[in-house]
Formats: sequence, structure tokens, C-alpha cells
Amino acid sequence: MKKILISFIGNNDCLLREGKEGAIISILKERNFDILYLLYNDNRYLQYASDILIYCKKHFPNLTVRYLEAEAFNPIDYNIVYPSMVAAVNNILNEEGTKDVEYTISLTSGTPTMHSCWILIVLGGIIQAKLIQTSKEAGIQEVNFSLDDFPQIVTDKQLKIELTKKDRENKLLRKSLTTKYPELIGEDESIIKVKLQIDHLINYNIPIFIYGESGTGKEVVAQILHYYGPHKEAPLVAVNCGAINENLFESEFFGHKKGSFTGAISDHEGYFSQANGGTLFLDEIADLPSHMQVKLLRALETGVIQPIGSKPKKINIRIITASNKDLDKLVYEGKFREDLYYRINQAKIELLPLRQRGSDIILLARYFLEKYSELNGIVKKLSPIAEKKLLQYHYPGNVRELQNIIKFAYINSDSNLINSKDIIFPSINNYKNRIEIPPEGVDLEHEIIPSYYQAALTISKGNASEAARLLGLKPHTFRARLKSIENGKYIYRTK
Repeated sequence: MKKILISFIGNNDCLLREGKEGAIISILKERNFDILYLLYNDNRYLQYASDILIYCKKHFPNLTVRYLEAEAFNPIDYNIVYPSMVAAVNNILNEEGTKDVEYTISLTSGTPTMHSCWILIVLGGIIQAKLIQTSKEAGIQEVNFSLDDFPQIVTDKQLKIELTKKDRENKLLRKSLTTKYPELIGEDESIIKVKLQIDHLINYNIPIFIYGESGTGKEVVAQILHYYGPHKEAPLVAVNCGAINENLFESEFFGHKKGSFTGAISDHEGYFSQANGGTLFLDEIADLPSHMQVKLLRALETGVIQPIGSKPKKINIRIITASNKDLDKLVYEGKFREDLYYRINQAKIELLPLRQRGSDIILLARYFLEKYSELNGIVKKLSPIAEKKLLQYHYPGNVRELQNIIKFAYINSDSNLINSKDIIFPSINNYKNRIEIPPEGVDLEHEIIPSYYQAALTISKGNASEAARLLGLKPHTFRARLKSIENGKYIYRTK
């Protein structure tokens, strides 16, 4: 009998680095399991999942640990949490089956909303599983409910009808979102999630932080938040913080009066005044030096600026910031002010790199090609071979790089059908991605190969079959090698 434990990663499970064992580790110490599924609703929990994996490799060498995302950016909203948890459970059932499998679900980790949904999922018959809870005082306890305890709960048949209805509603919502905000092109789940976040945040006047690699469309999201929101008639002022002259910071941001310093030959409105009543978009916020961060924080906290040589001025603006750098990491390293971080990061939107968005690459390529065809009056299309080639590239420059590749292909093509030879990737990446081996050598067996397996699992969101496909392996081969890696016995063999 294969024994499987399913649990969200809770806040008490995130303290392993501090030497504190949470609910998950406590359960594993008391009961034996073959597989542990770690569910997470936010990418920041992936680090904690990694900590749990490392701990389990050392203390529970026979245990297989798998990650699975239950997409719920608001972990206390039943309308979001429940369907995402049902989808995660169905993924596990499809992967592991039900024959000779004993499932156990922990109610301890996660939010109260998640705990309630676990009970509904089990009582509704979606999965046959034991429910357990753990505490320091009482240890591990099984939680037993029956439908008689909850006469208002629908039967299994009724529940399936409701789920089918909800599935139809979700499909309609997804369809409507693919056409909403047409500036943000894509049908990938990550883009649908971003559009849902925009829908939720667009009418709230709170600071929003947009995170993503260069070229992923951070400024596009900022423009959508402004031009589809209540302040669309007011100005949107975009500032590249990495291009600000340190000596001119106050003048550029807050303005100055004529004659207030040498070279001030006229009055100047700073970015804050220009954006008054509208939106100030601060791109690459992480590039601001520390002393500039202090001055920016003061203006944001008080809502008052003081132009050089003039009186203080009250301003009313919406702040949107963006960066391709991990602000959490920078705060931890002392390179970005923690107080400013909390001021600007009251809501976060994350844009995935293009290489993780699958078929969106072709959607975007066709869009850019249509755009250039309209502009130049000559219609050109991509051949199937050209599209296949586009899918094989990794796009370090993301959407911006893809746009340039398509533009060059359009110009370079001598016919109305763009072929593989017309798709030329930047030569700079040949140098960027060239593999170099240091004099001391590399540990292929224990460092390089396992990292590829973990990366494939991360990209596939814990789906072993998809991870196997990414590595060109059959699912059973992937699982066997992964198990060997986790047991510390992996020796690479070619197919």
C-alpha cells in the first residue's frame, strides 16, 4: 500500500532555517509515508518547499517529495481557493491513481479557508482520504466527520453537477479574459492570472509592485492599470529610475523654482507634480541609491513634496513600481530599504518569462507579424517550421526580444511565407550561454544533472509527466532517476 501525505506549506513550516520544525515535519516524524505532496499558492513558498525537501533528503531518505501549485493568489477567498484545490487534488489522483493508495491530508498547515475546503473535498467524495491535525499538546489526531454532521452538504452527485457548472463558468471567465485587456497578449494560465489580478486591483488606489524579467511587459501592465482605471483622464508619468542623475534627483522628482540654484534658468515641474491626480510609474525602482530611497519614502509617506526654492506642495498620485530584481532578496541583503519596500509593495503582480508561457510565443509572434504586415502593406505569415523553431528558443530578452526577431524576419524574408532560415536569433546569446568549465571541474553527477530535474519539476509545477517531456524522458524513466537522485544514489546513464 502506497501512503501519500498532502499538505499546504503553512507559515509554521517556513522556519526550518531557524531550526524550528513545523506541522509537516512533526507528522513525518510520527507516521511513515512514501510520498509527500507540498501544495503552495504563491511562488515565494517554493523556497520553503526546497528547505523541506533538503531536510527530508537527510532525515527521511525513502520519502519522495513533490511540489504542486494550487493557484490561489487570495488564500482567504473561497471562490478562488476551492476550485484551485479541487484542480490540485485531481492532478494528484491522475498522477498517483487510487488503487493500493492511502491518502492522508493535513488540516494544520494553510489558512482556515483551506482547512474548510479540505473537509468539503473529502466529504464530497472527490478524494478518499484521512484527515489529520497536529499540535504540540495533543500530537497527531485524526479528524472524523460524517455527512450527518453536515446535513446541508450536498451529495456526491449534486457536488459533481455543481463542479461541472463551476467548470463551465470558469471556462467562460477564461474566454472573456483572453480578449480583455488586448494589450496584454496571451492565453497562458500565468497571463489569465495577471488579468484577474488587474481586475481585482484596478479600482483600488494602493501602491502596486510589478515583478518580472526585462522585456516581460511590466510597463504594459502599468499602462493597463492606469488607462482602464478611474484616473484614466489624468496623466501617467513613467520614470526609469536607473537613468536618474543622483545630483539632480530632487529637481527631477520634486521640481525647482527659477534661480534656486546655478543653472535653474526657469521653473521646472518634477515628476510628482506632473503626475498629480494620476499615476507615477517608477520603473527599475531597485536601481535607486539608498539616499534617494529615503527622500522618495518621505514623499510617499507624507503625500507632500518640496520643490527646490519653493513651498511644500500637497500631491495626490497613484504609485506603481516595477523591477527585474528580487526586492525580497535585496531587502535581506541590505541593498533596499525595508520601510520603502512595504510602502510600495502593498500588492504584487508577477510576470513570468516568455520561455515559461508555451504557445503564447506563437500567439505573440503572429500578432507582431500582423502588425508589421499592416504597417508595410505586405501580408506575411509564419511557416509551421518557422513556428517550431521559435518554440525551441529560450528568449532571454522575453517579449521585447521576440518582437525584434519577428521584425527582422519580416524584413529578411524574400517571400510572403517566413521560413526557418528567416528566423535568426541574436548572436550575443551564443556567448552568454556558452558553457565554461572551471579548472577545478564540475560535479556532474551531484550538482548539474539533479538541478535539471528540479528545474523541470518547477517549470511543470510538479507534474512529473510534463517534467519528463521537458527532459526528453519517458515518465517512468524520469521517476526512477528522480528517486535515485533523492536517495543520493544517482549515476547518470545515457539512453
